[in-house]
Amino acid sequence: MYLETYGCTLNRADSDIMEGVLREGGHSIAFSPEDADVVLLNTCTVKGRTENRIIFRIGALAAAGKPLVIAGCLGINEKRVRTACPKAVIVHPGAVARICEAVAHALQGKSSVFAELGKKEGLARAYTAPILRIPIQEGCVGNCSFCQTKLARPELLSYSIPWVKSWVEEGLRRGAKEVQLTGMDAGAYGLDIGTDLLSLLREVDSIEGDFRVRMGMINPGHAKRMLPGLLDVFSSEKFYKFFHLPVQTGSEKVRGEMNRAHTVADFREVVDGVRTAFPEAVIATDIIVGYPTEAEEDFAETKKLIEEVKPDIVNISKFASRRGTAAAELPEIHTAEVKRRSTELTPLVQRIGEEKNREYIGRELDVLVTELQKTPTGRAFNYKQVCVQGDASLGSRVKVKIEDANHGSLMGRPA
Repeated sequence: MYLETYGCTLNRADSDIMEGVLREGGHSIAFSPEDADVVLLNTCTVKGRTENRIIFRIGALAAAGKPLVIAGCLGINEKRVRTACPKAVIVHPGAVARICEAVAHALQGKSSVFAELGKKEGLARAYTAPILRIPIQEGCVGNCSFCQTKLARPELLSYSIPWVKSWVEEGLRRGAKEVQLTGMDAGAYGLDIGTDLLSLLREVDSIEGDFRVRMGMINPGHAKRMLPGLLDVFSSEKFYKFFHLPVQTGSEKVRGEMNRAHTVADFREVVDGVRTAFPEAVIATDIIVGYPTEAEEDFAETKKLIEEVKPDIVNISKFASRRGTAAAELPEIHTAEVKRRSTELTPLVQRIGEEKNREYIGRELDVLVTELQKTPTGRAFNYKQVCVQGDASLGSRVKVKIEDANHGSLMGRPA
């Protein structure tokens, strides 16, 4: 069995669960498709470009004669998946408990679809170290006009506090040092089960051990609703001072047409509150350029917002029509113009990121090493990425003297 994952941290958390269920069912995990009897792709449908890449991959694997299981959000585009591989077995995000059955169907040549909704509490999972990915919820309570993921994960499903806490505790026992709490919109956590995100985070904070927590994406409307309590919880040293707050546009007009459940003013208010409490907090946000109703003056408002707020990280996406969404019914802006706007925004984002990162040159930071790339790489107290020029082991804490920086990373040597 070979498992390949695309997309967000929530998808990677689902892959950890599928791997655990497969191993419990007697399957072993191969290191390459060539060594596997079945290939499982856990897919993403957020961006058209990503979908195209995955469809190409499906076609290539199908041409090589590999039985395929297509899990994740791309399953809602069944027609396109079947064009690439007519015999693919499709497993929707809520049906991962049946992944062993899906693999059996793939081996038998059945083109089945497993589409039920279900929680993943009680399922086996792979526990990874030093980074542990824990899903706390999926689905949301919004209805954004551009979002196809809402179609793939249509209902808010929050995982109970005892289950989340037990997953974290077991992961820490197995060597995890960084816990990533992830969801489609973590701010909606608990609205379906009579609790809330703050209650969950306080329970996680109460767990003994030397670890750090990276909180996943919270839409600005939810963050504003719980802001004083959120800032109080984040005062704990266990929490990275990192806030992912997707605003999507700087134009209030376009924001309304996107059917976003917050205002641009809400985003500004939350960022101001965060920076008052934690002046060096990292603010990450998402921007869609070229939404069908975005006029030039709307794009100017987005540039103005970025220039004034100066987020540390901006994930820029060029609008691409997604099947089944309200925005897919709108006439699109010409591709060349969308590309121009993205190209114009990118250097602004990079300049701001580099200016902010260069402020750390000369400082010593406590870095948790979480990856071995070209050099050991880790995270500082606010989730700034630090590349360590020297020896450092996974899961270790290292004092690093920052010597250089670019828009995405800090670079330094052990102090």
